[in-house]
Amino acid sequence: MRLPYFAVIHVLLGFFIAQQPSLSFEVGLAIIFFALGHILLTGNAENQAALWASYIVGIEILLRMTGGYLVWEAGKYSVSIILLTGMLVQRNPIRWPRPIVWYGLLLLPSFAVVNFPDFESFRTGVSFNLSGPLTLFISSVYFYQRPLAFNFLLRIFQIMAIPLISVLVYLTIITPELSEIEYGTQSNFTASAGFGPNQVATVMGLGFFVLGLLLYFGNTVTGFFWMDLIFMLFLLIRGLATFSRGGMIGGVLALTLLIVLSIVLAKRVISWYKLTTYSIVAGSVILFSWNYVDRVSDNRLTYRYQGIDYRTGMKKDITSHRLEILEHEMQLFTDNLLLGIGPGMIRETALKENFIANTHSEFSRTLAEHGLFGLLALLIMIVFPVRYIGFKPKAIRPVWYAILFFVFFTMFHSAMRLAMPGFIYGLVFFNPLNTKRQLV
Repeated sequence: MRLPYFAVIHVLLGFFIAQQPSLSFEVGLAIIFFALGHILLTGNAENQAALWASYIVGIEILLRMTGGYLVWEAGKYSVSIILLTGMLVQRNPIRWPRPIVWYGLLLLPSFAVVNFPDFESFRTGVSFNLSGPLTLFISSVYFYQRPLAFNFLLRIFQIMAIPLISVLVYLTIITPELSEIEYGTQSNFTASAGFGPNQVATVMGLGFFVLGLLLYFGNTVTGFFWMDLIFMLFLLIRGLATFSRGGMIGGVLALTLLIVLSIVLAKRVISWYKLTTYSIVAGSVILFSWNYVDRVSDNRLTYRYQGIDYRTGMKKDITSHRLEILEHEMQLFTDNLLLGIGPGMIRETALKENFIANTHSEFSRTLAEHGLFGLLALLIMIVFPVRYIGFKPKAIRPVWYAILFFVFFTMFHSAMRLAMPGFIYGLVFFNPLNTKRQLV
């Protein structure tokens, strides 16, 4: 794979879509058709499905913000269809993880209590809230006990990160100069090109984590170490400029967890010199990005992360009403303990009660919409991968735990709005080959 050429292609892709957003739809269709054709022609002999799915995870946000999909959840459906196609055409038998099968089945009983006013509300509500768990289910089945080299996992992350170059180019062209944006102490739609700052920041945090992980294991996305550092720098700057905190915090904490666990569990860092150098470089990128955005925003970035209203200097709700939403959904859970209120009914219920409609936590949403069945599903979703990782070689556990942390953190602050958490969740179930030799 000639990484520098792929990087240049995606710079051009971001530029052309910024100039002509209608191209986004054709690009989206072309990716899906090429992916399915490639998988069918090769019989998924070299896990082409996993690579194409990872690419769609990376480019999903760009296609979604530019109207590249016929339906809102097309990114998640595309990932699911591609992985499912790969499983159907491959020669090797599918290994079904029984706990994940139970996870999927436990989300079905609550359909008995759904009460939508019309079919369109039913379609959009269920699609919005269950397309994420569907992606998680299919990804877990695809990767479960699938023998893969650790280097292939790194390749998956490389391909996932490459489309983020197009996202950065698009944002740079479409949005005003960061110094010209008017900043408050809330999420900034101008800095995210009018699209949801939460989702944009989540993807920027994903990019920072993935690039950091790749560099830690001696790999790059662009083909050059210094270019990847610049890439990381821009990802952090654009993510911080959205003033949406979850994605940034999740990416930084996941990378930190990877380093700490590597030292404690796997002793991946051979020398303190290497650890110190890596930490200084990563810390410098974070510090420079923070100082730059804080300066152009007149220190309002600091106010935002401290939960302080810059106009009054008074503390405000640091959770941006997330705690209020969480409490509301937990109340719905206790009031509808057995089956919950039904999949997709969170928004309908909130609208009837004149409450904040958008859920942000996959955990409280699952409890509210699926009741005790949802509680069991969540326990499986959390406990099964943690237990699975515990039986695998120590050398790779830090990577898996860092991935799992990023997934759960994303689900907590951004639910499963994107295909990314569901797809990445499944990655922890692959069966690593020659791990020790590839990690040293």
